[in-house]
Amino acid sequence: MSKVKALYKSALFSYLIDPLFYVSAILTILFSSFRFFFASKFFVAGLGSTDLRPFFNAVPYISILSVPLLALRVRPLLLDDSIPVSPFKRVLSLSLASFTSFAFPLVLMAILPLTVSRFGSVDAGQCIAGFFGLFLYGLSAVTLSLFLFEVFFRSTALPLILSALVLALVNFVHLLPLSVKTGAILTFLCQKISFAWHFDSFAKGILDSRAFFYYIFVSLAFVLLSVCGEENRLGKKTPAYRFALCASILVFLSLSSANLYFRADISKNKQFTVSEASKKLLSELDGNLRITYFRSSELKNLYPQTEDIAEYLRDYAEAGKNISLTLEKADEEKLKALGIQGQQIRHENGTKTEFVTVYSAILLQYLEKSTLIPFVLSTNTLEYDLTQRVQSLVTEKERKVYLLCGNGRSLEGSYLYVAPWLTSRGFKAEELNDFTATETLKSLTPDDEIAVFGTANLPFEAALALEEAVNKGTKAFFATSPFHTTIEDEWKISKAQNDSLLSFLNGKGFAFENALVEDISCYPLTMESGEGATAEYATVNYPLWVVLQNQKEAKQGATVFWASPLSLYGEAEPLLFTTNLAWTQKPAPSDDGSLFLTNPFLLPKTASASESETGTFVVSARSKNISVISDQFFVSSLMTGFISGESSGDFRNYDYLTKELLILRGEGELASLMEKAAPQTTLYKIISEEEFNSARIQANALHFVALPLLVAAFFALVMIKRRKHA
Repeated sequence: MSKVKALYKSALFSYLIDPLFYVSAILTILFSSFRFFFASKFFVAGLGSTDLRPFFNAVPYISILSVPLLALRVRPLLLDDSIPVSPFKRVLSLSLASFTSFAFPLVLMAILPLTVSRFGSVDAGQCIAGFFGLFLYGLSAVTLSLFLFEVFFRSTALPLILSALVLALVNFVHLLPLSVKTGAILTFLCQKISFAWHFDSFAKGILDSRAFFYYIFVSLAFVLLSVCGEENRLGKKTPAYRFALCASILVFLSLSSANLYFRADISKNKQFTVSEASKKLLSELDGNLRITYFRSSELKNLYPQTEDIAEYLRDYAEAGKNISLTLEKADEEKLKALGIQGQQIRHENGTKTEFVTVYSAILLQYLEKSTLIPFVLSTNTLEYDLTQRVQSLVTEKERKVYLLCGNGRSLEGSYLYVAPWLTSRGFKAEELNDFTATETLKSLTPDDEIAVFGTANLPFEAALALEEAVNKGTKAFFATSPFHTTIEDEWKISKAQNDSLLSFLNGKGFAFENALVEDISCYPLTMESGEGATAEYATVNYPLWVVLQNQKEAKQGATVFWASPLSLYGEAEPLLFTTNLAWTQKPAPSDDGSLFLTNPFLLPKTASASESETGTFVVSARSKNISVISDQFFVSSLMTGFISGESSGDFRNYDYLTKELLILRGEGELASLMEKAAPQTTLYKIISEEEFNSARIQANALHFVALPLLVAAFFALVMIKRRKHA
């Protein structure tokens, strides 16, 4: 081992005095930082995410260039026959030295999670698993490159180019089925030889023994092949240790098989792990629960993440004794008979774009009953979808909720998404209209549940019936406020007259202040003036649309529109809060009849000296069987459209409504599963725009200036010491 150690130190010294090593390290730092902070739009409002996967996935890309350069530096030592060590010790020493050099910039980049944590929450489990996966990837990559330099020992440029090409291949080969139609066998091979495919689980925060042993096997295989190449070049016979090494590789290979593995989700939200709540439910099953996952083979190729669904279903089935799982190839006729419709997905094949009909459905069968998850592409809400359906099968109880619009608008027009959303979350939503509301409200019992959107225009008889039902124990969610807003045009605000339900809620501990809350954490409105080529756009923060940050009762946050602060007493407990830099706007009638100033360009962006001091205000609270949020447009379809992006909708408010309805029903554990699937990745810690810009400048200075300069300074220090000892 002393010779191995001596050669290892010699190789490390050759790196320390080589400018290419430092150039490689700086390129790794700059490229991975650029991919995370700029390519993934980390600093863009509403798009920035503390998910570290963009960083982890960037390292294999830059390794296509950096790893061959590292192998090039030790090429003289690899081919120096005067060094008195065996081929195995030579390859092992140089592999470890190259791996150490590969890990050098990654150790420096360990500061990135600390930088990101200043803006939002960083998942420590994902961080640990991701870096661990990168080190395993680096070990495989450097042994591959050294093998190519050993095989093509007569050339310097050829193995350098081949190393880059082969690393690019093993990084991207799993993407081949996305653009070219491949058979099942070729697709399987593409996935199995892809370094990036096996790294995917680590980037998510999962420690998978199959991925671990894959990298170990690949690394040992290339070490063995390099030794073979070395001995072949020297004309030596095969030593006995080769058989022991081969046996070890076979053991690692067998351990990486699909039938013998462990998979640990160490991420904070345990998104890929079955929760204790689900395990408890599954352990109490009296009969057999049969789970069948139908998946199109095309979908497996187009969306590799659907493999996570199959993995999670396996874990879910293992959580109970009477559960069986079947993975079945989708058969169109059979699925149509079950009432499952396929979904069309766009697929680009070379120069041709086509739409492919695919299936990804889960059938749950318990005793003589069955239910379906008609289409699923990820594990984001999979546990909640499974568990709430299993619970319904076991208990045979419906989660029925009545929907009532009481502000003069209609559920079909102004709250279009509420019923479909609740249906997708396992509720049976029944909409009440002017003709059925009163009689239905009179018949409500403590077992019933209702969600009310606005209260000012409810007929007296209906309002009285609702009050009596709530007094008897009916669970009720109220999204209401003292003020009415013309949300379709100029946002003119008036105060509702004789709203008896507000007085009723006041008596239950929910007092609405005669004001609107404003906050420095607010939605940025993009305003347009002019048309066509003359159109101009301006983005301005609108403090009356308060963006609620990550908090205990809203892990993903939420947005409230023209909300009134709540003063609570009695048994009412606060749920949602503004930041501590919020303030209120008191009514001040204007010439146009509006009680409040709503013009985005005239509103102050912070509290003025004439206003009350800034502070934290409550906008949602709960007491026994009542939950209140002081915003009647909280789940308005028009407001949802305002705050949603072009490619994805902002449905956090709908999730909050669902969570509250579940908690009111006494299903808090089930509500927690819905939040478990939504890890907090928003940049919620810095509210002030000035402070955010300052933090952004500091982050860029650290990663794009300070770290590269630190590497350069280290090189300068090595050179100075070397000259002193010369």
